[in-house]
Amino acid sequence: MSESHQAPFGSAGAWPAPWTLARGLCNAEGPTAAPRGWILNVNSLSRPSEPSWPTRGGDITATHLARPGQTTVLFNTSTAKVEGIPCALAFGPDEALYIADEGRRAILRVPPEGEIEDLIIDWHDERLNGANDLVFDPAGNLYFTDPWTSSPRNPVAGVYGYSWSSGELHQIDSGMQFTNGIVVWEDRLLVAETYTRMVWSYELGGEGRAGNRQPFCELPDIADAPPLPPNVQQTLGVKYVCGPDGMACDAEGRLYVAHYSAGGIFVYDRSGDYVDTIPTPGAIPTNVCFGGPDHDQLFVTVDDIGELLVYDLGVPGQRLPFCPSGSGNHAWAAMLPN
Repeated sequence: MSESHQAPFGSAGAWPAPWTLARGLCNAEGPTAAPRGWILNVNSLSRPSEPSWPTRGGDITATHLARPGQTTVLFNTSTAKVEGIPCALAFGPDEALYIADEGRRAILRVPPEGEIEDLIIDWHDERLNGANDLVFDPAGNLYFTDPWTSSPRNPVAGVYGYSWSSGELHQIDSGMQFTNGIVVWEDRLLVAETYTRMVWSYELGGEGRAGNRQPFCELPDIADAPPLPPNVQQTLGVKYVCGPDGMACDAEGRLYVAHYSAGGIFVYDRSGDYVDTIPTPGAIPTNVCFGGPDHDQLFVTVDDIGELLVYDLGVPGQRLPFCPSGSGNHAWAAMLPN
C-alpha cells in the first residue's frame, strides 16, 4: 500500500500508482464501500478461460482493506432457473443491499438476513431489459439504468426512477444505446450511454422523477479498441465497444468516469469540461467508487485483468446517501466475515 497523495490534476504521469485489493475477479464490476472497512464488488460473468480463479459469474464478493488478496464470496445471485449477472451495488435507506442484475432482469434487494428478493422487475407489465447500475438520492429514491441487449441496432435501453415513499416507478428515458453508469450529483442525475460515448444530465424532480435531458460530456473515441468478432459486430452495429461505464463524484465537484477500452478514468469538472485522465493497468476499467477511512481512496474495477484496484488520491469523494463506510453498527455488517 502507498501513502496518501494529493491528486496531481494536470500533472502528466504524476498520479499515485494503484495497489491491488482483490484479484481473480470474473468480469469485475460495481465496487462499493461496505461497513467496517469492507469493499464489495460484483462478478458479472464467468470466465471459462481462467478456471483457477476463485470467482464465478453471479458472485458478490467482499475484501477488507486491511487484508488485500483475501476475498470472500458472500453469495451468488443465480437461481435454479436464471443465471445472475449482477452489475452494480448500492446500500439503501433500510440498510439493505440493492443489486442491479442484468441476468435476473431486476433490481434485487438483500436484507441483513440474506434472503434475495426481486424488488423491481417490470414497467407497465413488461419485463425490464436487465438493470445495470443504480443510485439513491438523499430522500431514498432509487434511480437505475436498464440496458441489457440494447445497442445501436437495438436502441431499447432506459432510465428509471423509483419513489421510496410511494413505491411508484417512473420511466425517465427510453430508446437509448446501452445506458450504463448513473450518479446523483446535487440537483442533477447523470447517466452514461456507452455506445454514443455520452454522459447525459437530467434535472431531478423528486420522488424518482427527472427530465430535461442535456449533454454533459462526450468521451473520446478509442479507435484502437479491440475489435469484436464479426458476428457480434453485425448484431450490435459497432466494430468495438468504448465509452463511459461506471461513474463517481468527488467532494470538490469533479466526475470520475471509467472509460471502457480506454485504459483510464476520465475526470470532468462540474461544467462537463475535461480535467485529466487517471491511467489504469488494463484497458477495460468498468466502475469506480470512493471509500476508505477518510473516504479519499478511489476504488476501480478492471475487467481484463480481473482486479479491484485502490488509488490513494487524498481527495475526498462525495459520500453517497446511506453509505455505511466506517460504520460498525450498520445492520448489513451481519452479512460480512468477522
